[in-house]
Amino acid sequence: MSGLSLRALHLLGWAGLLGALAPATAAAHGVQGRAETPIPISAFFWAAAVVLVVSFVGLAVGWSQPRLTGDSWRRAPRWLEAFALSPVTIWCARALVLAGFGLVWVAAAFGSTRLGGNLAPLVVFVVWWVGLVPLSVVFGNVWREVNPWSTIARLARMPERRPERPVPRWMGVWPAAAVLLAFGWFELVYPTPAEPRLLAILIGVYTLATLGAMWRWGVRTWLDHGEAFSVYTGLLALLSPVEVRESEDDGARRLGFRAPFLAVTRLRPQPGMVAMIAVLVATVTYDGLSASDFWERRDVAASERLIDIGLTDFQAGVLIGTFGLLGSLAVFVVGYELCSSASGRLAHWRHTTLGRMAAAFVHALVPIAFAYFVAHYFTLFVFQSQDLIRLASDPLGQGTDLFGTADSQINFELVSAETIWAVQVAAIVIGHVLALAFAHDRALELGRSHREAILSQAPMLLLMVALTVAGLWSLSAGMAA
Repeated sequence: MSGLSLRALHLLGWAGLLGALAPATAAAHGVQGRAETPIPISAFFWAAAVVLVVSFVGLAVGWSQPRLTGDSWRRAPRWLEAFALSPVTIWCARALVLAGFGLVWVAAAFGSTRLGGNLAPLVVFVVWWVGLVPLSVVFGNVWREVNPWSTIARLARMPERRPERPVPRWMGVWPAAAVLLAFGWFELVYPTPAEPRLLAILIGVYTLATLGAMWRWGVRTWLDHGEAFSVYTGLLALLSPVEVRESEDDGARRLGFRAPFLAVTRLRPQPGMVAMIAVLVATVTYDGLSASDFWERRDVAASERLIDIGLTDFQAGVLIGTFGLLGSLAVFVVGYELCSSASGRLAHWRHTTLGRMAAAFVHALVPIAFAYFVAHYFTLFVFQSQDLIRLASDPLGQGTDLFGTADSQINFELVSAETIWAVQVAAIVIGHVLALAFAHDRALELGRSHREAILSQAPMLLLMVALTVAGLWSLSAGMAA
C-alpha cells in the first residue's frame, strides 16, 4: 500500500475519533426530530453502499501488503507520564469514583422513586454506560484503573493474580459477554429498568459477585475475563491514541501515544470475544429496531396473540422483547460467522472452521461497535446528561437545592435533526470502511498472494454493505417514528 493510502487510513482513524466528540444521536433513547434532507433518506442507503464498494476496489488495487501490524507507539513527555501514572493521581481518581459509586447506590436504595427525581438511573444508563465510550476511545482504558469494584478489592488486599488458581481455558471473556447481554436485556427489554430500588439490589448483587470472583481468581485476572465493563472498555480503548504499557523486565508502566484505531489489529482472540463484540452491536441494533414503526406494529400484534392465550401484558412484552434482542444477536453472529468462514473457503485456506476464521477477523468488528454507539447513543449523552446539573443539587429527590441548580433545564436545541442525521451517516460509513480495511489487511497476512486475499474479502464486503444499510435503516426508522 502506498504512503498516501496509509495516510488516508490514518485520517479516517482521526475522523472516527473526532466523531466520538461530535453530537450524534440515540434513535431509541435519545432525542431527535425528523430530518428534512434535500434528497430521500433511501438515497443515503445507496450512497453508503457505493462508498463501501468503491473502498473495497480501492483496497484491492492499492493495498497489496499488510501495513497495520507495525507499532507507532511513542512515549509521552516524562512530566505528563509522571503526573498521570503517579500513585497519588491514580488513588485520588479511584477515591472520587468510589465516592460517586457509593452516592449512586445510596440514591438508588434510599432516594425518591419518582420518575426523573433520582440521580441513580441517569448516572447508570447515561453518564456511566454511554459516557464510558468517549472516555475510553479518547483517553484509553481509564475505567480499568478507577473501577470501583477493583478499588474495593485492593483496599481489602485481595491478590492481583492467583497463579495457583488459573481460570479455565474455555472461559475467555464469556462471563463478561453474558453480563453485558444481561445488562442490555435489563435496559432494553425489562419494562422498568429505572426503578431505583431494583437498581440498588442489582448493583449490590453484581458487587458481591464481582468481589467474590476477584478473591477467587485475582483482581487483574477478573478484570481481564469477567468484569464486563472493564472488558468492554478495554475493547474500545484499542481505538484510543493513548496507551499505557508495562515493561516485561521491571513491571514499570509507561504512558505513550499511537495512531488512533490501529491498535485493534493487536486484539488477542480468545473464547467469547466474537460473542462479546456481537452483544455490543446487537443490543444497539435492537435498541434502534424497537423504536421503529416496523417493530411497533409487529410487537402489538404479537402481544395481542400472547395475551389471548393467557399471558399478562407484562409477560408478553418481556417475551417479545427478549425474542427481538436474542434474534438480533443471532442474526449478527450467524451472518458474521458464515461470512468469515466463506472468506477462508474462497481463498482455499486450510483449517477454515467457523471459529478459526471468525476469530481471525474479529478485530474488524470493534470499529463497527464503536460506530453504532456513536450513531445511536451520543445525543442521549449530550442532551440527557445535562439533567445531571439539576439532580446534583437534589440527588435523592428530597427537594434540596445544594448548588442552586435545582431548576436547571435541558437544552434540546443544541443540535439540529439534520446535523444529527449527517453525523449518524458519517459514523456508520466510516466505521464500516475501517472494518473493511482491517479485514483486508488481515487477509493479506493470512493469504499466500494478493489475489487470494482479495477473493477472501468478497463475503466481508457483502456483510459490511448489509450491516451499513441495516444500521442506516434502523436509524432512519427510529427518526421517522
